[in-house]
Amino acid sequence: MHHPEALEPIVTFLRGVGLSIEYGEGAHDGFLPGVNIHAGVIHIDPDTLSGSGDLLHEAGHIIVVPRRYWPRLGRDLQADIESLVAEEPANPELGRAAQMGEFMSQAWSYAVVRHLGLPMDCVFFPESYNRDQYDGTHPMLAWLERGTHYGPMALAQAGMTGFSGVYGLLHDNGLPTFPQMTRWTLD
Repeated sequence: MHHPEALEPIVTFLRGVGLSIEYGEGAHDGFLPGVNIHAGVIHIDPDTLSGSGDLLHEAGHIIVVPRRYWPRLGRDLQADIESLVAEEPANPELGRAAQMGEFMSQAWSYAVVRHLGLPMDCVFFPESYNRDQYDGTHPMLAWLERGTHYGPMALAQAGMTGFSGVYGLLHDNGLPTFPQMTRWTLD
């Protein structure tokens, strides 16, 4: 596992923001190795987890959905969120999570790692985000650090942080700029 020393601080943080984390067999057959979601509960198996940051990434998909829907989220988060949108097509929070959830999760994970003082490559490691051929900085990390990543903008639209980067030149919601977060969950 990439950065096993980061796992416990990440688990402690996630539990602190209200996510349920369990260790064991429930982690098998998830979207990513060693992490799976059952009824909004994240299950992990440290022995098969590729990187401690994968846990953050999956949590990031959950936190951009209103808490009342968490129990309806499972292994295929995107399909579950799209089902919620079909039930409530006028809900802007669900629509944002369906359209921008991947970017929001990446940006949220970045903000958590910065907040916890962990190394960035616990989230942005080789093979993460289907990127295994690159020189220097992981492409997603570079995009975030350049201020051109869509995730911080979507988090700011949700009122979780302030606009930053190129989007900060166009918008101001009065909140501290990303990666500072004014709240870690949507509600």
